[in-house]
This record gives sequence, C-alpha cells and structure tokens, in this order.
Amino acid sequence: MEMHEADLDGGVGGGGSDRGETEFSNGNGFNGRYRDDRGGARNRNGNDNGNGEFHQGPEFHFVRGRALSPESSAAGADSERRRRPRLRPRVASISPRRFDVRTLPPDMKRVYDKLERESGEEYALLFVFQMRTAVELHRAWHMTLLTVNILQKVKDAFGLRMSWNLGVVKLIFRVEDGGYELHRKVPYDYDSEYQDLYYRIALALVEGHISVHEALVYQTEAKRGMHTATSGKFLRSPPGRLILYPAQAATCAIIFFHGKWIDMAVAAICGLAAGLLDWALARSDNRSYKMLIDLSVGFSTGLIGGAWYDYATRCCLPAVFLGTLYWFFYGTAFVIGLLEIIAGELETGVTRFVAVSIKTFVLSLGAALGLMLVSWGGAADIWSTSQRLYCDASFVREKWWRIPMYLACSVAVLGQYRLPLDKYWMGLIVQFVAYEVQYQVFWNIDEREYLASWIVLVLVLERGS
Repeated sequence: MEMHEADLDGGVGGGGSDRGETEFSNGNGFNGRYRDDRGGARNRNGNDNGNGEFHQGPEFHFVRGRALSPESSAAGADSERRRRPRLRPRVASISPRRFDVRTLPPDMKRVYDKLERESGEEYALLFVFQMRTAVELHRAWHMTLLTVNILQKVKDAFGLRMSWNLGVVKLIFRVEDGGYELHRKVPYDYDSEYQDLYYRIALALVEGHISVHEALVYQTEAKRGMHTATSGKFLRSPPGRLILYPAQAATCAIIFFHGKWIDMAVAAICGLAAGLLDWALARSDNRSYKMLIDLSVGFSTGLIGGAWYDYATRCCLPAVFLGTLYWFFYGTAFVIGLLEIIAGELETGVTRFVAVSIKTFVLSLGAALGLMLVSWGGAADIWSTSQRLYCDASFVREKWWRIPMYLACSVAVLGQYRLPLDKYWMGLIVQFVAYEVQYQVFWNIDEREYLASWIVLVLVLERGS
C-alpha cells in the first residue's frame, strides 16, 4: 500500500498550509483521496460533510500511519499489531501540525537522528518530548516526585527504553538502555503555569487525545507565551514583574512580621531595590554575576533599612528585612526537600535541603553586612533595640483591614509563583483558610495548653505506631 501526502506540512506553532490532501492505494482496488480545506477534523466515513471528501473508497482506518480497508487488510493489521507495538494506540488522525526538529539543540538533534534511523520518527520524537517535559517541569517547581510520576506514565504508555536521574539542578537522561546520555542543568524557579501546561500536555499524549507532533508543538507554543493571557505575560517577567517585589515586601512586613505603616513603606522601597538587582544580575550572561544575587539582595536590604533607621525614622528592622527577603527565602524548597527525604529520595532531598540552607545563610549574611556597614559595627544593638521598641505584634489584631491586607499579600505571592489568573480564586481560598486557622490558634489558645496538646498528640501517635 502506498500513501502520498501533499500540502500537509505544518510548522511549529501551526504554520504551513491550511489545506491538506492525501491519496491512498493498497493495490487491491482500494483507492481514496482525502482533502481537508480547513485543516481541521477529518471525516473518516467517506461522506462529504463540509470538512472534506473521499472518492472511490469505503470506510477505512489507520494503523501506524497507513490507511487500511477493513475488508482487505484486517488480517494484515492484526499481524502488524502482534509483530510491533503501537506507539500511539488511540490517535487515529493525521495532524497538519508537525514539529520542526531543526529547532532542537545540537546534542538532542544528534540523538534524535540516530533514534529515527533505528526505531522510527515517532519513537525519536517521544524521546524529545520526554526530555523537554522533564526539564520544564523540573524548572517550574523543582518537584522531583511530580516529574518522575508523569515521565513514568509516558514511558509505560509507549514502551520507551529510557531512564533518567533527576538531581537538584542537574538532570541526566539515558535512552536505549544507556546507549545515549544527555545532561542538563536546570535553574531554580517558580512557574505554576508551566507546571500546569506541561503536565496536561503529557497527560493528553498518554490518553491518546493528541499526537506526539501536536504535543511538541503545544510545548513550543507554551514556551513562547502563546497560551498565556496578556495579564499573565505582564507579571511573568520584568519590567511588569517588578511591581510584585515591593507589594509582597510591604504586605508581608505588616501581616507576618509585626510591622507598622512606616515599616510597610520602608519594606516597599527595599523590595523595589531588591527586584531591580535581581533583574539586572539575572539577565547578565556572566554566570558569576548570577551567583551574587542572594548576597547583593541581602546587602542592599541591610544598607537601605539601616540607613533609614539611622538617618530618617525609627522602624522595625526585623519586619523590613524579613518582609523584603520573603521573596528570596526558599521555603518551598525546604518543604520539597523534606517530602523527598520522607519518600526515600535521600540523595535529592538531602542535597536540596543543604543547598537551600546555605542560600538562606548567604541572604542573611548579606543583610548583616549591609546593616554593619551603615551602623559602623553596631548592628546587633540596633537590631535588638528596634525589635524591642518599634515592633508591635498586636498591630493587626482585630483590625478590619487585616483580612484584605492578607489577601493582597496572597495575590503578590501567587504572582511570584506565576499562577494563571483564572486560578487565583482557588489559591486565595486555600491561603485564607490556612491563615485564619493559624491566626485564631495563635491568639485564642493559651501557649501552655497549646504546647501540652501537641505533646499529648505526639505521645498518642508514638503509642499507636
């Protein structure tokens, strides 16, 4: 059987012709021509319904990219299935959208070419898809358990001979039982939108809703921001993203760290300075500059906060410092590290935990150096005096604006995580419930009774285990 395609070449992002035409012949009197004038869904029963038409052919189906007549090819199709497993068991249409492999990095392209010669185009593309999915999911949350879960689903669904080792920042991919190996370094970032998009694309591929070409095209489009709302693009990267730094610093200072209105203003100034430094150093091609981000951000916060305290107005320095550096603290990474240790991923979990502990120390060291410089060595006295005299833990208690202020803080945090705007309402509900429970427990339960209840709970659990 021969299959000839004309004008069916879509590019990355849906480029190429909108009109596809395919001719089929199996040598047994089954000839057909299919024309799609819209580049849309196929009519596979030979009836002209406006999408296309068939000539001289009965109903047919596809097996591994070949058009087969049910009457003449059922036995051949069964033999084909037994002899070689299908990679896409539920995708039965030819999509005009094809992924352009020329856009691949050189090392990945070399492995793709070898796999294509040995196992076919689809198998080679599935390897590319696996690797791109792992990199972007790992970049989005650095969540090893989540990434391994979806990679294993794709591997099992298509029978890929592939393994991987997902470290904290270094990823290793092996294919064909270790015949080829590729390495990637993935920077730390928060990206809920990418996490959601790439996970859903992978699930759609596993469930047979899209082909591997379409999956790769969707990944490329997501990377280019073609599936991101305009508001999301504004908050995704600077300069629009710069508004989140002072907003988060100011609201955190007053909600979480016992600050007042003046502390909120100082934290906003420090937050803006930290955001500008982060942007300037992160966009540099010099890797040594990127290594200085944590130290520089901490130093600028200590310098500005200490100068304001000494030369302008007294303020609560702990609220200013902690509110500003809240953006840069690695709280999520700490939690993920603990989860990985509990789940048995000791190498990744311990490495991550130690790494973020050192990074947090560098942030604190920078802030201490900045405060020492501006106070001429009296940083410890200034810190203790500020905390004792100018911080007020009860400032937000029973105030009507406490909840709106917390929700504003939550919006800034969700913006940092790049959560899609249409999902903000879910995030705000979860955050508000958690905050209100914590607030009520903190203020309404006696500290001794609270500690005693936790001791009893631990003893009960220990007894039960």
